[in-house]
Amino acid sequence: MPSITVSYRDFCKLLGKRVKQSKLCERLSMLGVEAEAAGDEIKLEIAHNRTDLLSPEGVARALKGFLGIEVGLPRYEIRPSKVTVEVDLSVKSIRPYIAAGVVTGVKLTDDVVASLMQVQEKLHASLCRKRRKGSIGVYDLDTVTPPIRYTTTLPDGLRFVPLDFGRELTPAQILREHPKGMEYGSIIRDLPRYPLLIDSRGVVLSMPPIINSEDTRVTSKTKGFFIDVTGLDERVVNKSLTILMTGLAERGFRLESVAVKYPNKRIRTPNLGPQKWCLSARNANGFIGLDLKPVAIAKIAKRMRYGVANIGGDVLTLLAPPYRADIMHEVDLIEDIAIGYGYDRLEPTLPKVLTTGERSPIERISDKARRVLTGLGFMEVMTYTLTNPHVSFELMRAKGDAVEIANPVSEDYTTVRNSLLPSLLSVLRENRRNPLPHQIFEVGDVVVLDEKTETGARNVRRAAAAVIGEGIGFTYIKAAAEALLRELGISWEVRATWHPSFLDGRVAELVVRGKRLGLVGELYPEVILGFELEHPVAAFEIDLE
Repeated sequence: MPSITVSYRDFCKLLGKRVKQSKLCERLSMLGVEAEAAGDEIKLEIAHNRTDLLSPEGVARALKGFLGIEVGLPRYEIRPSKVTVEVDLSVKSIRPYIAAGVVTGVKLTDDVVASLMQVQEKLHASLCRKRRKGSIGVYDLDTVTPPIRYTTTLPDGLRFVPLDFGRELTPAQILREHPKGMEYGSIIRDLPRYPLLIDSRGVVLSMPPIINSEDTRVTSKTKGFFIDVTGLDERVVNKSLTILMTGLAERGFRLESVAVKYPNKRIRTPNLGPQKWCLSARNANGFIGLDLKPVAIAKIAKRMRYGVANIGGDVLTLLAPPYRADIMHEVDLIEDIAIGYGYDRLEPTLPKVLTTGERSPIERISDKARRVLTGLGFMEVMTYTLTNPHVSFELMRAKGDAVEIANPVSEDYTTVRNSLLPSLLSVLRENRRNPLPHQIFEVGDVVVLDEKTETGARNVRRAAAAVIGEGIGFTYIKAAAEALLRELGISWEVRATWHPSFLDGRVAELVVRGKRLGLVGELYPEVILGFELEHPVAAFEIDLE
């Protein structure tokens, strides 16, 4: 999940009241935001779908409703500005959509700057899909002379000084030399022309989605912002601008709209009108397991920052805030009603079915095996189920067959593993530079061929452990394997055996009721060297089925 960092002091200022950190974190968790406080700093983990919460202003706005400080639909006054954006026809096949707005009355503080930079970064990474679907530009309004033209240029066309760079570059040079160009250049590199924003004096504002111009940099003296969002997805472009501008409005800044003139239409952005949704009280109660009256549901909806336009019998007409990008179905409204009611107040009940579920025996055994091995000092790892014959057989000095993948995407993943040991050895190889000893284990499935089954293969749950270091030998790993079997309540016997992956005379099979349950021993030097290891390795693998 994306995470943001907020100042406790600034957060209380946005709330309009001081709330104890412990209560604040507890209430945020009920809102679906995981919070961890350290001094004045609070780290928040935000659900992927709630992009409106990617700023302290957005979280405070939601929490104000949840705590009853300010309920109902947030209203934002927005006046038309004198700024216009003229969209050139050449951007249609390059990056066709743009939305823009103006923010005035700006008072820049460290908290405002940190929040603005953070929300841009998080929106770019999430909603904007790493700038592909949309990218944000924020400029000092006083450095911009409208009308602004959204156009394109040739790769070796108009030169300008990119942000945090000391000299003029062509667009193509920016992609090669500027850090942001190297990071995001792949988005536009193969296009015949590159997007560009220019004002009426010919000053370059930015080359979306790469970098802004040094000429329009926001400074500590900035009193107003011109903000644009360009991209390939019109919905993402508009929602990103709305989230950014409504967040700034929460700080008391004034909002103004911008006229965007396309070749075939003219619109004003942002559109801060609410979205109408219908919610059935019967459906809400059925999903959540409650018996709330429509009036009670309306009250909860207001706590979740919805407006209530009408209540007609069983159906409520709700007004969703313009910054909510996650509402696509009635069930999304029902989820908010459940959150607003309080998950901590819901009483669990058994479903009305003829049977009740329980954990399968193999899962109970697997969990017990994990606890035992952890108690013995081993660290659990989780490795890929897919592998290849080179790792499974050649490096293990073994022969055998494995389930093959029909259309593998890589030569590294062409078969399904039939043993856990090669995976453990691969983990030891990746950590060979770390201080020894290493003790690791895995409890997971392998797939073995079986002609008696419908598919010709079956899953088998196994536990395996490996240890590497000086003085590690057969006695040590055998004791660990036997401790595991003893705690699982299994009676066993140890028999001498031979296996190509293990040293002759230092390998044994663990037998239960006459059947081999697994192997334990010291690995053969050729196997150890094959995995680029330099110290003795002892391991065991047993079936838990």
